Amino acid sequence: MARNPTGETADALPRNAALEFYPLPPEDFDPAAASDADLEHFGLPTPMEFGGNPAATAFRRAFLQRREGGAALRFLPALEPAVPTVMELVIAFAAPQTRPAQKSLNWSGGYVTPRDGRSLISVMANWTVPAVDRPANGNAAEYQSSTWIGLDGQKFYLDSSLPQVGTGQKLLNRPIPEAKYSAWFQWWVRGRHLPLWELALPVKAGDEISAILTVFDERIVRCNLKNVSRDIVLQAFDALVPEGLRVSGATAEWIMERPSPMGTDGWEAYELPAYTGLGFTACLAESVVPGNPERQEHDLEGARLLRMYELDRNPASVRTISTAQRDLGPPQKLVMSHVAS
Repeated sequence: MARNPTGETADALPRNAALEFYPLPPEDFDPAAASDADLEHFGLPTPMEFGGNPAATAFRRAFLQRREGGAALRFLPALEPAVPTVMELVIAFAAPQTRPAQKSLNWSGGYVTPRDGRSLISVMANWTVPAVDRPANGNAAEYQSSTWIGLDGQKFYLDSSLPQVGTGQKLLNRPIPEAKYSAWFQWWVRGRHLPLWELALPVKAGDEISAILTVFDERIVRCNLKNVSRDIVLQAFDALVPEGLRVSGATAEWIMERPSPMGTDGWEAYELPAYTGLGFTACLAESVVPGNPERQEHDLEGARLLRMYELDRNPASVRTISTAQRDLGPPQKLVMSHVAS
């Protein structure tokens, strides 16, 4: 049975609840100075995860620290109120794979794949929550985009699914334009309408977000999420894979997406808002060989890029609406750009 944000058993959670929460740290808790046992108890990155990978080690250490000159880190319950609340029903769907061009009707960004029998066991990144606006000549009542990291969404694999965590950017165009921003988690499965979990982390345009997904085994993924700009860390939680599926560790993604309303099977995506200021930094994934705990890092140097396009009906045409470019730095960055019509 899942634990609620106070660490107690929550009988009120639905039987199909997929999240189990770690205890919430006390107000005076300093993760940068905490013991390994305390970090593990609260579901935070521990030195045992650092290994010999310098970039991933630096990312996890930074996650545990407050900004230079910033306030002490605050910890918030993952869900508010304690029982899950469901965002407006929207569904992500996997980017269709086409060759040789890497393009998609709903995704833009980058992804990596391991080789030599390796499986991905983590993905992490920082990103800036993009400001959204109405596209030029746009007249839709609503525009939506999702910015996230995830595992296994790029290709078709046996029993594959997609755990993902990120931020949502919505623009309501009528009666008065209004932008809304949020944080969320979803375990997407093809053909199943699994709603998003609305997370209690406050976000707004321009905030820097830090996120880590860590695979414990083929059934469990831990989620760590932080608003770096506000010195707020969200209560850690484990996500349990939906029944009958597993984590394959076949791909890791950093994505700007335009989601679809639930029940449309991904064919009627919301229109993409114009967005500014989006860039993924410190994009990293780690992989292992079965039976060997040694981790290998994967960064943007080996990533494949995706551009998003839409189909115009009058006149019939294909138009790119969002692109990704690699900046190998240092520091590395995945620069996302909205393409005006």
